[in-house]
Amino acid sequence: MPDQLTSSLPYILLAAGAGILGSVISLFWKPNVAIRSAIQHFAAGAVLAAVAASVIPEVEQIGTLPGVVGGFVAGGLLMIVLKWLVVRFEHQGKKNLPVGLASAAAVDTLIDGTLISAGFSANDQLGALLAIALSLELLFLTLSVGVEFREGNFSWWQTLSVTGGIALLLLVGAFGAGFLLADVPETTLAIVLAFGAAALIYLIAEELLVENVQAEESIFSTATLFIGFLALLILKLLEPK
Repeated sequence: MPDQLTSSLPYILLAAGAGILGSVISLFWKPNVAIRSAIQHFAAGAVLAAVAASVIPEVEQIGTLPGVVGGFVAGGLLMIVLKWLVVRFEHQGKKNLPVGLASAAAVDTLIDGTLISAGFSANDQLGALLAIALSLELLFLTLSVGVEFREGNFSWWQTLSVTGGIALLLLVGAFGAGFLLADVPETTLAIVLAFGAAALIYLIAEELLVENVQAEESIFSTATLFIGFLALLILKLLEPK
């Protein structure tokens, strides 16, 4: 096992564990719109801080212009295609079957695992910060998918199987990327990080803030966006120089 993967293992397990925790919570708790919106905003702020304060500066430092632009465009196009597939599936009259949401969450989680490993390959501080932010994101994601399945009258074991499987996909992405990115040049890492940054921007816009319109009158939900950003920014500022 590469040394980088060994050092990142506790953080990878933390992120996957957060996803499993969200899966279990969804079996017993169905948060209302206001609470879900607050959680979404907090997670969005944390992910946004990770991208703005860590991923982009690292990409700028180690990448080349063609590689960074190419990686970002590829990530954006993939998520746009994924969105199109989900919408098409829903328009076929299968809205009561949340397969589209589960599939999108599965792809997001694979990318999250890849991004955490790429972060650790670049430097340990970046990897740790990404792992913390994406742990919050995955906790919310599996909780949301679990609630959708429970509302669709799926059994508890079906719900847990799907959401737990989504959480475990983070391990697949992380370990796969850990081996593939072990000895690649920094310019390649920059491409992967740019790709992941585009995916996270999609996540913020299309998933973590999806309840925004329904809870637009909640000042608390808006405030949690800044609280989440500030929390991750403080962690960034506390890193040893």
